[in-house]
Amino acid sequence: MVQCAAYRYRATIRRPPAWLWWWWCWLGCVLWLWGGPSRVNAGGSAEPCTGLEAIDLSNATVITGDGVIEHEGIRYGPSQYFHDESGVRRGCVCRVRQCIYVCCTTAIDQCLVSELQVNISDPTGAGPHQTEDLMADDRYYLLYSLPPCHGGTVLSISGDEFLLHSGGQLAYGTSLFGYHHFCLLAPDENGQVDAGFCELIDINEAHRWYSVGILVSIPFLLVTFIVYALLPEMQNVPGKSLMCYVAALTTTYILLALMRWGVYDLLSTTCYTTGYIVYFTLLAGFFWLNVMSFDIYWTFGGSRGRTTERRKFLFYCLYAWGTPVLLLSLVLLFDHTELIGKDMRPQIGESRCYLKDDKLIEFLYMYLPMLILVGVNVFFFGVTAKRIYQMEQATATALSSESRRHAKYEKDRYRFSLYVRLFTIMGVTWTVEIISWLLGKPSVASSSWLVYALDVCNCLTGIAIFFLFVWKQKVKTLLLQRFTKRRATGRKGHQAYATSTISTTQSTEAKHDPNTTITLTDMTHAN
Repeated sequence: MVQCAAYRYRATIRRPPAWLWWWWCWLGCVLWLWGGPSRVNAGGSAEPCTGLEAIDLSNATVITGDGVIEHEGIRYGPSQYFHDESGVRRGCVCRVRQCIYVCCTTAIDQCLVSELQVNISDPTGAGPHQTEDLMADDRYYLLYSLPPCHGGTVLSISGDEFLLHSGGQLAYGTSLFGYHHFCLLAPDENGQVDAGFCELIDINEAHRWYSVGILVSIPFLLVTFIVYALLPEMQNVPGKSLMCYVAALTTTYILLALMRWGVYDLLSTTCYTTGYIVYFTLLAGFFWLNVMSFDIYWTFGGSRGRTTERRKFLFYCLYAWGTPVLLLSLVLLFDHTELIGKDMRPQIGESRCYLKDDKLIEFLYMYLPMLILVGVNVFFFGVTAKRIYQMEQATATALSSESRRHAKYEKDRYRFSLYVRLFTIMGVTWTVEIISWLLGKPSVASSSWLVYALDVCNCLTGIAIFFLFVWKQKVKTLLLQRFTKRRATGRKGHQAYATSTISTTQSTEAKHDPNTTITLTDMTHAN
């Protein structure tokens, strides 16, 4: 019997890995976000005024024969009104009166105010200023809406930080904003009128760089989470803790990037919701860093209780997720009740989509918990480093003779070094953040170097976590084994099916071949 084997030549075409396609898609999205908002509202309008500034003058009264008309006590000359495409006569009220925007994101009847007491100076701003009610001053016309920031966002400032010129310009520091670039908030319970101003182009550029820096980190954080989720061998207590930390950090980064891009409207429901979520996830990230610091401290502490790994991780979850939930509950309670005065409330989502832009508020609700956790982490790492040094000095001989203990010790020691590097990276990032917070707002005329330092730190965070915890030989080997085993299992199943089919076919042919002689011995041993 001659067996013939047929060989087929298969040309192998190496396709690029799947992650490369995803990386290019992500890069394209980042570039689109970078260029997209800058083109919003780039085009002009042929009409002399639009929107709220174009008042319907259909019922206006003709005053003189030269085209002067009057509506609600305001007179318009021929050059101050026009007919739109539908033939409706509209007047440019801001050409007759000095317009002032009142910050409003809901229906106008819900934003109406009875008075608006503001510090006003002469047009140059050099003379003395006095408090005047804009509602009672015929020189001003109030528009209830957010100012047209042309793709930018509105930042809030306190009433004692700005001055309104009688010419309608808002003076803040060394910068002047025209009426198109600021709005006044409704008076608070103390009668103080705060304001919001549009970010200038250079400030927008700084925020875009900050957002792009965050977006660069996000793919590396997502890959880190996915890799640990795919490998059961990495899902011990330290691995699960890292997954929780990465999940909190990724959520924070995504929402912060959206906030920096001005996606949410001020005082909107999404603005409030995003502010509370960012507050929770930001604190949760720090609490999970604290958990990892404590876990390595406990590992080298010599304490060996009977708590199982599952029970220990449950306790960690209750602490790292539960404590931020309690802090968030307090923030919600303070914001929506009268337990404390308004000056001490977090006021998330009112002047911006996060905590009120006030140093005391930010310190009490955000930086104080962070500083406490960072201090505790420094203590844990310091004590752990001291214990490692003492163990190396006292038990070097014993460890060399006990290979199993030595292997576990080296593993824990390596994990400690990883945590120290991770803590250092996050520590540098938030140290720069705290320094920028202490120095105050960067100049609205030019971006601060701290913004670019934060951008670099945020770029490095996700990349550093990826290379510290994923780009390791152990993880690469586990991934290779997992996917190789899966392909091998598939090939074995296919081969087993093919072998079974061939055996069945051969036995069937033998059964029906009249020339085949099956001896009794063969029949006996067939089973």
